[in-house]
Amino acid sequence: MTATTDGSTGAALKPLAPSASETDITVPAAAAGVPEAAARAVRRATDFLLSRQDAQGWWKGDLETNVTMDAEDLLLRQFLGIQDEETTRAAALFVRGEQREDGAWATFYGGPGDLSATIEAYVALRLAGDAPDAPHMAKASEWVRGRGGIAASRVFTRIWLALFGWWKWDDLPELPPELIYFPTWVPLNIYDFGCWARQTIVPLTIVSAKRPVRPAPFPLDELHTDPALPNPLP
Repeated sequence: MTATTDGSTGAALKPLAPSASETDITVPAAAAGVPEAAARAVRRATDFLLSRQDAQGWWKGDLETNVTMDAEDLLLRQFLGIQDEETTRAAALFVRGEQREDGAWATFYGGPGDLSATIEAYVALRLAGDAPDAPHMAKASEWVRGRGGIAASRVFTRIWLALFGWWKWDDLPELPPELIYFPTWVPLNIYDFGCWARQTIVPLTIVSAKRPVRPAPFPLDELHTDPALPNPLP
């Protein structure tokens, strides 16, 4: 899902500044020896950037993320019981559209498949109603199993799964909320982390201490490589 820096989503930006064809664009003297193809690329890039500039001098662009944000949003809505059809449909449409040919999902544009992102995307699509034997889902689960399954995913992903009993809280690292009391001179105190990390770590310590579990709507056996691994559901 994309969002512009002013909070709007998806809408194309209307050029407000004159295009480069209306301005005096020249290739710098230092580029005099550059092949003509490169010089044309410079002109086209300059033309594009100027065409996107606002008349007041600033630029506005899309701020994009990977599918884990939309997947985790669906997981949270399921956990809180506030899912709605329109949001689920839109998020699932985006997640499906980002799937790679090999069945996985990446964490950045053009990147390799990522195990944790693929698991979260897969579970989100299951919540959206995609059947596990659908071709795109079967390809994803096969990719996950081939790379160690849920057991090999990141801790953050397994915390999300533990909220529904798809992973055991006892098999996750302890994150005591008392970490907040560490003074700043103690290594790994909360202020050693960036602000965005603190906003994640502190809530996680509370969730880890409470260990809430909501009934899972389906098992995830197809994402495990070994049935003996923690998976409370039959």
